[in-house]
Amino acid sequence: MSTIRSVQMWITIAALSLAPLFFGSVDLLWVAIWTTLLSIGVLCGATLPMQAGQRAILIAFLALCGAYALVAIIQVVPGAMDRLDDPIWQRARVLLQIDVLPRISSRAEIPPAAIGHLLLTITGFTSGFFVGTSRRNSDTLTDLARYAILAYALYGLAALAFTPDLLLWAPKLAYRGSLTSSFVNHNTAATFLGTGVIMWSCSALLTLQSLQLSSLRVLLLTPATERVAFELILRLGAGLICFFALLLSGSRGGLICTCLGLLVAVGLMTANRLRPGFWYALGSAVAALSVMIGWLTHVGRIGSEGMFDDGRWAVYGICLDIIRQRPLLGSGAGTFADIFPSLRPADFNSWGVWDYAHSTILEIAVEMGVPIAVLIVVASVALLRVLARAALVREDRARGSFAAITGIAVLSYTHSMIDFSLQIPGYLVVFGILLGCWMSRSAAEQTSAQPASWPGLTAAAKSGFRRRMPAAALDMPSAPRAKAEPGASEAAQSDVALATMKGQADSALSSGNVGAGRPDLIPEPGVGRGLNL
Repeated sequence: MSTIRSVQMWITIAALSLAPLFFGSVDLLWVAIWTTLLSIGVLCGATLPMQAGQRAILIAFLALCGAYALVAIIQVVPGAMDRLDDPIWQRARVLLQIDVLPRISSRAEIPPAAIGHLLLTITGFTSGFFVGTSRRNSDTLTDLARYAILAYALYGLAALAFTPDLLLWAPKLAYRGSLTSSFVNHNTAATFLGTGVIMWSCSALLTLQSLQLSSLRVLLLTPATERVAFELILRLGAGLICFFALLLSGSRGGLICTCLGLLVAVGLMTANRLRPGFWYALGSAVAALSVMIGWLTHVGRIGSEGMFDDGRWAVYGICLDIIRQRPLLGSGAGTFADIFPSLRPADFNSWGVWDYAHSTILEIAVEMGVPIAVLIVVASVALLRVLARAALVREDRARGSFAAITGIAVLSYTHSMIDFSLQIPGYLVVFGILLGCWMSRSAAEQTSAQPASWPGLTAAAKSGFRRRMPAAALDMPSAPRAKAEPGASEAAQSDVALATMKGQADSALSSGNVGAGRPDLIPEPGVGRGLNL
């Protein structure tokens, strides 16, 4: 079982690390490669045990994907719903004098790209979900994801400095002067780099929070804190490198959404420690958001060109007109690029080919209908709520990862409202794996936090013991057990049970085996190792 778990983890890590490399994997060949690789990871992960909460989340996700696929199939079935058929088929019959069967979609079949992106979404999330069934593996995946994004940021900086006219080995035809790393579009690169900014910033903040006030005063004088100080400096430096690369991308949407996601992540981490009241938290959030907006309006393209351009608003208006005409089942999966040229007005004030709506949720509503779009929005909000709650209740090092993934979800969702980063496979794989991994981890943490059934303990004794007994006690060596006299009262039995656990703790402390073999139970730097019994 451990071998299968390791194979599954490394397959998922390979896809996460390499998917952004080859021009964002926009080519169908790379979509097929990553889908195949992640499918192998899913098959390996299907043999791993899961908890009830994890199964519920996975089933809900697969049900949503199944509903999406069902609508896509209905759209291309001839005569499925005559009153919703696209008029283009009747016009084709009249003008071309050919016998074609009408259908809801404006295409006769589902485009391969639409099929590939759906399969990539399913396999990426599911493979990451199976990694999340193990604490150690999920931490390993998250750590390696941070380093992978840092490597792409460093490459982007080097490429911009030494080979500004090349994108990898090919001539750079667009976004010259902007950092795009290994992506073609600078907006997708900015979203990807923003993910690294949030992950490294939360990691650095977690390290800072692990230090006590007394440790801060002697941070560079005590050998025990030198390693922590060094880690803090490195993590802050990595976050600054990613942020500097983000600024050089010149993406307004990427910068705005990254700052918003970072604000949410940092807010969750500080709220976890400070426990502020509602009005204090709301006031702090409003003040921070105001400062952020004030700063952004004077940075880069935002300061010179504003936050939005007129071309997108015009496209959004056209999309809303299409949605009003076909609200139930849309125009067909993957058909936006086909129908938009016929609806593009002659006075359209933007140049170029618009093969994306520059708003993923609007494009979904156009192609798949309003019901599917609403389901996706509801599911996204539910995921955010689960991740944010996990970040607020955790007290260990997982707190930083939960806060970071919540911030990344905010970044990705808000950016997908004004652009198409989630429609680029190279970023979709990264986001899907990370989201699936920590959704699985959140379900596991909630299940493990459920009260256990301990015979012989009163309700008061159970409550007091749970507050005081750390998780490391689960790995304590055996100690002589005290026994209550036959017929003793329930209170006496509770005292005996607590005395037995106290003896186990003392035995563990004396042998130094507390949490042996449990790397996830090793305390953070600056956190005491004593048991509060």
